[in-house]
Amino acid sequence: MELTELKDRIIAAFSGTKSDLANVLTMVEDDRSVFPFNEYEYLICSLIDKGGMNYDQYIEIRTKYINQNPHLWIFEISAPRGFGEKFAQTYVQGKCSKLKRPSKQLDPNYTGEYDLWLDGITIEVKASRAVDSDNDAPLYIKALSRSTKKPFLMNFQQLKPPCCDVFIWVSVFRDEIVLCIMSSDEVLNHPLYSKGQHRGNKGNEGQLHVKDDNVNQLSKFELIDDNIEKAIRDAAKRNNS
Repeated sequence: MELTELKDRIIAAFSGTKSDLANVLTMVEDDRSVFPFNEYEYLICSLIDKGGMNYDQYIEIRTKYINQNPHLWIFEISAPRGFGEKFAQTYVQGKCSKLKRPSKQLDPNYTGEYDLWLDGITIEVKASRAVDSDNDAPLYIKALSRSTKKPFLMNFQQLKPPCCDVFIWVSVFRDEIVLCIMSSDEVLNHPLYSKGQHRGNKGNEGQLHVKDDNVNQLSKFELIDDNIEKAIRDAAKRNNS
């Protein structure tokens, strides 16, 4: 349930007069909301004050919204490293106990060029969040659901296929987290992969622009059965195949 749907749901629950509803909507539109007193808090309180909504209805709407948006909190993570490292890498590692954080003990040649290690398979984890690309609001407001019809852009940056065997994409929607597992060769040769992200990188670094109109090009790499260990091993085998 995206925010536009939430507003429609709140309005539909109001049983008061059309005049009262119109007055409230005008007040909300003219109001300058400041966090944490946002427009939805103001809308609900005003509708309750008009007598066309009660507390139980509010709780019902609130509960449904929270249940349908279990990953919305991830859009509130502001620090890039907090999202990419603390959340995404931890999320992926939590799906398989055999995934290890790399170290010199595991790989004597390790110098920080990849994120996870699985029996000699080197893995880079990249994460992005699906947000409305036509909206300048904070991430948690413009967060989109997997079934959205709105335009979005997820940019996976600083990709170095020569530095790992497997890439794992963590695509976060407000209602779903999607994982795609690709070999480094598949990334390097994929039509969505753009080489030469930064000047002077000698062509070994690029990025992947995933948008609403091309996201289907990654569907065959999507983790379906939650067996991430097998998906990683299978992807590693596809290198140079």
